[in-house]
Amino acid sequence: MKQNRPKVIVITGSIGTGKSTAVDIIKEQGFTVLDSDKIVHEGYNIGSELYYKIIAHFGKKILNNDIIDRHKLGKIVFNNVEKLYELNNLVHGYVYDKLKEGIEKSIENVIFLDIPLALETKDIHEPIYDEIWLIYVSEETQRKRLKERAIRENKKPEDVLKIIDNQISIEEKVFMVDEVINNEGTIEELKENIKTLLEIKGMGW
Repeated sequence: MKQNRPKVIVITGSIGTGKSTAVDIIKEQGFTVLDSDKIVHEGYNIGSELYYKIIAHFGKKILNNDIIDRHKLGKIVFNNVEKLYELNNLVHGYVYDKLKEGIEKSIENVIFLDIPLALETKDIHEPIYDEIWLIYVSEETQRKRLKERAIRENKKPEDVLKIIDNQISIEEKVFMVDEVINNEGTIEELKENIKTLLEIKGMGW
């Protein structure tokens, strides 16, 4: 990696903490944010490097008119811990390389990486970031917001809440990061909390 690379900050959280809203606010402040979920989504497209790696590993049986059928792939990996691990390794490796590429191409002083499961996957690769910022709400608030969202989207709250149990608890994450941004309040309050932290870090306007 080049010597004069930008400062790299990971924005992470857990489901229901408002990370996506925080990322939108950071973009509004004029910063570039590389989105790991978007990289994964594009990686499944026909012709991408990840597309060919997944087919080479799992075979053409996962295809439907040359498109990777997520349902077919899901059936293979979700009932087999080893296969899920293999898929995750392929995806994480691809995302890591793309993020690294984006950092190396950047001419900015600061760049943000939007990685929802940064703490769950942090030991898989050599770190490419300088700091991790966590968007935080209490687990009580997290569960309340998720229930409300599930009801709005006609989903079963208990199914959505299961996702929390598969992630590191938000209270544990507080001790694993460099900065904690509180999102217990309104969007305006979140915006102020982010602006204040950017100013403290010498990155405000």
